[in-house]
This record gives sequence, structure tokens and C-alpha cells, in this order.
Amino acid sequence: MNVYDKAYELKRAIEELPEYKAFKDAFKKIESNEQNRKMLEDFRKKQLEIQTKELTGKEITKEDEEMLKKLYDILSLNPELNGYLAAEYSFSRIMDDITKIIMDVVNLK
Repeated sequence: MNVYDKAYELKRAIEELPEYKAFKDAFKKIESNEQNRKMLEDFRKKQLEIQTKELTGKEITKEDEEMLKKLYDILSLNPELNGYLAAEYSFSRIMDDITKIIMDVVNLK
């Protein structure tokens, strides 16, 4: 068994997943619409800002949380952005599961 062959086999299997295809299609729609792309970009910047605060031990304020929630609520009202976020979530859950399975090899207990 060649581990690289298996990795490419996994890649091909992922590319055939309905969740991957939906995520890819939703991404293309967002990228083709400048306004939606900008809104998603602003949301991601705010998410990253809050995650950075959290990782560096800085306090996350109620204002931070409220701003992120408001941005998310606004994005959710847009059918294309809402579809993208849903597709991203579905696909990311699969990728998280796959990562956990692969990372089991690193557990040296």
C-alpha cells in the first residue's frame, strides 16, 4: 500500500462528495458577486479579530460578540451568503471528521 496513492484516492473521494460540490458552487456564486464577496470578507475579518483576541488572552467584549452576531444575522438574510455559510459548515464538519481520523496516527499513547 502506497500512502500517497491513498491520499490521492481520498482527494478524489472528497471531490465527489455532494457537500464538497455544494460548497464549491456556493463559493463560485459568492466570488462572482462583488457585494457578497465584500460582505463575507468583512465578516471573516471580524471573526479573525475576535479569534486573535481569544488566542492572545485579551477580553472579548459584549460589543465584539454583538457585532459578530449582527454581521452573521445580516449575512443570513442574503440567500446566496446563507447558502454559502450552510455549505461551508456541512463540508467543514466532514473535513474535521477526516482530520480527526488521520490524526489518530499521531496519538502515541
